[in-house]
Amino acid sequence: MMNVKLRKSVLLAIVILLISFVGFKYMSGLKQKPHKDLAKAKIVKVDVIKVNSENIKADIAVNGRLHAKKKIEIFTEVTGRLLASRKALKSGVKYNKGEIILKLDDSNYRMTLNSNRSNFQSLLMKLLADVKMEYPNNFDRWEKYINNFDPEKSIPELPKITNKKEKNFLVSKNVFSQLYAIKAQESQLDKYTIYAPFTGVIKNANVNPNSIIRAGQKIAEFINPTIFELEVGISLLQISKINIGDKVQLTSNDISGQWEGFITRIGESVSEKTMNFNIYIEVKSTDLFEGMYLKGIVSSFDLENVTKIPTSLIMNGNMVYQYKDSLLHFKEVEIIHETKHYSIVRGLEDNTYLINHSIANAYEGMHLSL
Repeated sequence: MMNVKLRKSVLLAIVILLISFVGFKYMSGLKQKPHKDLAKAKIVKVDVIKVNSENIKADIAVNGRLHAKKKIEIFTEVTGRLLASRKALKSGVKYNKGEIILKLDDSNYRMTLNSNRSNFQSLLMKLLADVKMEYPNNFDRWEKYINNFDPEKSIPELPKITNKKEKNFLVSKNVFSQLYAIKAQESQLDKYTIYAPFTGVIKNANVNPNSIIRAGQKIAEFINPTIFELEVGISLLQISKINIGDKVQLTSNDISGQWEGFITRIGESVSEKTMNFNIYIEVKSTDLFEGMYLKGIVSSFDLENVTKIPTSLIMNGNMVYQYKDSLLHFKEVEIIHETKHYSIVRGLEDNTYLINHSIANAYEGMHLSL
């Protein structure tokens, strides 16, 4: 009986050992398999480019939209009916300097002004007797002034006043207050007519003859179609290489030709939108039009012992991914010149291999394969 029990115990122990052994092997297999897969996942396949230092002539390329340098917006300062003229106030119509662009009906205002001038003349005539008595030396000048006075013409300057007493006399009779009031009305009358300040063309006109124009209403834009300004952005790295007066060769993708401009202004601060300095290039031509795009080369300069690489390879401002001994290395470079498509740098040894694309979750020492 004891032998049977002993045999059963031994057999049970052997079964337990076998089960434990099989379970250990199975669990060991589960642990080893993902370990192999994980090791494989750490090796990243990459494309590389080989770079060497060289001497390079770098260009600062720019592009932007043309704007008319001489441009005004025409607003009216008075209310009135727009009169018809020999030239239609329409977009594209040319006006020479000093030519009337528009005229509002000023007949009522002009008659009121003429009436005030006539009243002023009457006031002076009433004072003439007092002037003859109190200031006989000036009588002839005042009499001549009144005789030559024309209520339909701009009021002339008063005769020269020779002493303070005479001036105080005129002040007490409201001569100066009426004079200045009429001068203000004459200035207001001038606003019924708008003259071309320079030779140019109308743009964006939006009124027709006999329309009632309100004070403060925008009538049109007026531009000189031959003098333009090109606003372009220059990076912080490039701004030290240009100066006011530098010539710029400009071209267009839309029309054939080449135009020479020159830098007239350089911004004093960095644009918050582009992080560039704005520079302004003036160009004159009858072949160009406001709103069209031009491109050009602002400056060229020689750089020695530098490396030209795609700008897209620069990470975190001044780092590149270097491939060496099947490992990834972070390499810091000095950026000498930068454009949208390429950058010129220093700090790379000859025959250096750079990874030609970005890598997700990259880290120093990452295993790589080609």
